[in-house]
Amino acid sequence: MWQRLGPVASRASWKELIRSCIGAGLGLALAGMLVGMVDHFLPHALFLFAPLGATAVLVFAVPSSPLAQPWNCVVGNTVPALYSLLLLWAFPTLSQTSMAALAVGGAIAIMLALRALHPPGGAVALLTVLSAEQLLPMGWYLLVPMAALSAVLVAVGVLYHRACGRPYLHQPHQVAKAQRPATRLALSEQDLEQLLQRFDQSNNLSPEDLGVMLAAAEEDAIKRRMSAVSCGEVMSAKLVSVSPQTPLEEIAELFHRHLVKCLPVVDAQGELIGRVLRADLFDWLWQGHRARQQQNLWQRLRSKPAKEQSVAQDLMRAPEMSVQEATPLGDLLQELASHTVQFIAVLRGKTLVGVITRSDVIRTLLSLNH
Repeated sequence: MWQRLGPVASRASWKELIRSCIGAGLGLALAGMLVGMVDHFLPHALFLFAPLGATAVLVFAVPSSPLAQPWNCVVGNTVPALYSLLLLWAFPTLSQTSMAALAVGGAIAIMLALRALHPPGGAVALLTVLSAEQLLPMGWYLLVPMAALSAVLVAVGVLYHRACGRPYLHQPHQVAKAQRPATRLALSEQDLEQLLQRFDQSNNLSPEDLGVMLAAAEEDAIKRRMSAVSCGEVMSAKLVSVSPQTPLEEIAELFHRHLVKCLPVVDAQGELIGRVLRADLFDWLWQGHRARQQQNLWQRLRSKPAKEQSVAQDLMRAPEMSVQEATPLGDLLQELASHTVQFIAVLRGKTLVGVITRSDVIRTLLSLNH
């Protein structure tokens, strides 16, 4: 019973606790300063209202929640005040209890209809009813402090979270690249929305946030399963490599025979010094063929064979990626997903002992699943 009635949320870190505390205090302090400045020119034009504290909790403590987004904060605080004013004018004889129930219930319905659900909005509706004697004479002007101070709190939240490097504003249909894991989910945005509705979480998470969390969980699960597998166990040890002085004609024959897209280049000590791509070799062959086709008969007769033969070193590129034999295979998933590498060189010290391709990784994943 105690576990059911006790705290559900995980314990906040000291960093999160301090950041939220300072942010909320700063936001309300700036809102209060604005009220004081305006009061010198227009007395009682702006005033702090209690639900603004609840808005500060959402903006600075749970900024990733859809309930804390700017639209929800500003509209969710302003529309309930407008609705409560209309209710008070339309039914002046209703008891305060009945008016409070209608105000809060109706405010929730309107916020849901406007996709602006904001818990402090219910408090705004109740505050308007309970303080009707003081607030009703203000008329439509009551909406000004509600909207203006909510907007100030949101503006402070945007700047504060940006300074802290924490995402706040949601980008519809586009998750920030820094947050998006490389793993691709086989779920559409509609699938994610249905999952949120199925578990009644539509007002707590956005489909983008859920996608990021599921992709990150999937990636971590794969890494954990593959952490016990080293690169040395997965690599292809039967190497097809060339030296810097290997003729390009011989390299072309190797590409034709082995159907690979890239060949590692090693020196006399077996150390990896570069790579030759099939595409680069084809470009070189095509350029030579086109140059010969553009020559006339006299130029072909006068042309002399080249004294020096083209070799691997002429087309060699720098090594792209390399790992040691003992490196866990899970550490490579991010690189393989985000880079179009032809192979990953596996070294023993500085000596090339094997290569890992995407086919090797896929084969390992299939074996782990079985």
